[in-house]
Amino acid sequence: MFAHRLRLAASSAVALVSVLAATAMVASAHAQYSASTPAAGATVSDVPAVLQITYTQELASIQIAVTGPDGSNVTTGPATFDLAKRQNASVPLRSAGPGTYTVVWHNVSGDDGDPNDGSFSFSVAAPAGGQATTPNPPAATGNAQPAASAQPAGATCIDNGTKTPGINDIRVDTYCKRQAIRDKFKGQIDEATFNAALADGEGLQSALADAMADFQEEQKSHH
Repeated sequence: MFAHRLRLAASSAVALVSVLAATAMVASAHAQYSASTPAAGATVSDVPAVLQITYTQELASIQIAVTGPDGSNVTTGPATFDLAKRQNASVPLRSAGPGTYTVVWHNVSGDDGDPNDGSFSFSVAAPAGGQATTPNPPAATGNAQPAASAQPAGATCIDNGTKTPGINDIRVDTYCKRQAIRDKFKGQIDEATFNAALADGEGLQSALADAMADFQEEQKSHH
């Protein structure tokens, strides 16, 4: 009897460890934004020669597009990641003057092969007595989706500009931006999956892909 209880306890422990391991794998899926120089939302005195981004996983590939306050592409070469520390990526930049710089990135994790994307912005302060340039909406580049700031026709959502903590992707960092996407893709995505993916740190494009896949699976199960 005692041996049986030991075997039962051991089996339960193994099962618990397996569940915890699976949960950890799910939680760590995708190479997510961790930090950058300049940091997301930071204001700096000048455009750095190189933008650096650190992710939560090692990278297999990276694309970074940076749009200056005049709407132009300010990258001067392709993005790369550090072969010695593969979580670190960088891209060379040129200055387009003071104002807001928008960064849109797309990567593939070297750990699990999952794609992910996101965006953030930083600002360059105007010289004393100068005036920052009002940014134009950035054009979509590469695999990036355009910013979701415009409200659909007839929308009643009033965006007060309050940012959602934990979401660095400026395309969906307020409730109204997310609502505009949910309205646009209504009947094509599982909204619970979309919300959960964004909360887990996925970018707009990846969250939409996951939400569409889950919606399609649900449709198949109903037929």
